[in-house]
Amino acid sequence: MNMEGQSNYLLDCAKYQFRKIKLLPLLIATFVVFLFAIPYYAKYNEIDNLPIVDVEGNATPLSNDDTYTQNSKCPHYKMMLLISSEMENVEKRLLMREELFGITDNLVPCMKQDTSKIFYKFLVKNKKPINDEDLRNYLSEKMEYNDIVEISPNGDDDWEQTLLKYSQLIKGSCITFDHLVLIDVYTMINLEKLQNTISSSTIANQTISNTKKMVWGSFNSNITDSMAIILGSSAIQPILDHSNYGSKNYTSVISRFYYHHLNHPNERIPHDLILINDPLSIVEWPNSLKSISCLDCIIAIGHVYQDWEIRKIKEKLNIQTVIPCKVRSDIEMYSQNTSKLRPNIAVITSSFLYRDNCMVEAAPISAQNKREYAEKHGYAFVSRSTEFVQQLLRKRKEVWGKIDAVEKVLPYYEWLIWLDMDAIFVNRSLSIEDLLKMCEEKVGGRKEFEKINFIVARPVGDDMINAGVFLIRNSDWARDFIRNGIQARRDRAYRGMKEQQAMRDAIKRPNWKPNVLYLNGDDHTINTFPDRYVRGDYIVHYAPEEGCPADPVLGGIKKVLLLEESPDFEIILPF
Repeated sequence: MNMEGQSNYLLDCAKYQFRKIKLLPLLIATFVVFLFAIPYYAKYNEIDNLPIVDVEGNATPLSNDDTYTQNSKCPHYKMMLLISSEMENVEKRLLMREELFGITDNLVPCMKQDTSKIFYKFLVKNKKPINDEDLRNYLSEKMEYNDIVEISPNGDDDWEQTLLKYSQLIKGSCITFDHLVLIDVYTMINLEKLQNTISSSTIANQTISNTKKMVWGSFNSNITDSMAIILGSSAIQPILDHSNYGSKNYTSVISRFYYHHLNHPNERIPHDLILINDPLSIVEWPNSLKSISCLDCIIAIGHVYQDWEIRKIKEKLNIQTVIPCKVRSDIEMYSQNTSKLRPNIAVITSSFLYRDNCMVEAAPISAQNKREYAEKHGYAFVSRSTEFVQQLLRKRKEVWGKIDAVEKVLPYYEWLIWLDMDAIFVNRSLSIEDLLKMCEEKVGGRKEFEKINFIVARPVGDDMINAGVFLIRNSDWARDFIRNGIQARRDRAYRGMKEQQAMRDAIKRPNWKPNVLYLNGDDHTINTFPDRYVRGDYIVHYAPEEGCPADPVLGGIKKVLLLEESPDFEIILPF
């Protein structure tokens, strides 16, 4: 059958269904810990905690308004963008976030990709990192942006085949889309122009009757075939179903599919897919824009290896960023007059991994505990590493990064709650609003609590406060407290208890003391040590005087899951 004039065929793709995976019933307490640990370790590679639905169900109609927001529990997107990269490509992913989505930081994070335009993920091949530093940087990035998924090709599958299977898995996780776009971190793509071209139904001088059946790429060589490929949602499964097509020159399952039917023009193309070879719109970077014959034709330019050239291409081709979530459309400093698109409370923690690799295994799982808590209650989750890295330049111990991070993030929210990496939410049903109400009662009512800007505890037996957990309100008082009460203590850059001692001294001073809720001798309100846990306590903080807290943190998170599954489960201390 000729590829250039495909008619619609009446048969639809077979339904692709997935079954929910359920945990085995609890057997005995000893084995329960082990059983529940496994899914939690894997959890931060999942797509979304969404119910599984029939992928052929009716999709929510798309709005022409670019600010259209998903109202359905099962969101539908115009485009699904999967960006391939290697683990060590941290800087490239940062560049892509900035140039494609306008995401220059995670101070106001995309907790949900909740517009109809685009859903994106960075896909990383699961492999052993090149070195420890690459691993630390990668894990920090993963904790901070939550847009990276590690996948492994199955058996003899090529990479594109793996990506197609992953896109079908996304469908099974209650996310649907019209078109799938595959690129790598060396490709600059004009997403707005791509969508406009698809909407026009005129591609490569062809009128496309059904863009959901198209396979669109640059197939002139095995070098350019994977730079950018656009597939209609109905084209994915037929290609997977015919992955046995052979080719001496092409390893990509998509290219093999294309060339098989190019070389067999009389053979019916499965499901009447529409195959489009478009080397004018999808081009390999010729090292100069002047070498491109039709700039107005460009949808994507691949094999761009220098960052400044990516930026230059974006500028010269007037490529606009596509915002993937509502909160990024309003990231000004928080006030009562700004839009309510984003939360007024943030959970903040460290994503900085020390060179001893002590917390490499535990840190991502600890971060996930906090992220899930924030998602449950509608808060932002912000983890930061760069403020810790910069302490070398500030000539202070890395732990001071906590203060820099809080000072940087605070202006965007009404309240922050800081947790050290070795502190976890245990009672995740208790909201921060509930906690603030409890603190209000402690000080004698709302009027008195309006004066409170900082909440910190001194556990029983400690010589001073414990700065591993605290709450701070966005206020002039707080900015003055951080800047002139804590940051000014250069004498504690390396000495003593450092930022914790500076904080302890500041809350004693008469100009700040009246605005502090000092939980003196309090082991249970916000900061509980694992050997003092009482059922219902909010946060358990593993703060050993020496040694690595990774194993206790991992053990504590297992117990959190046990308690959430079986509230009557007997907890043996330490938690």
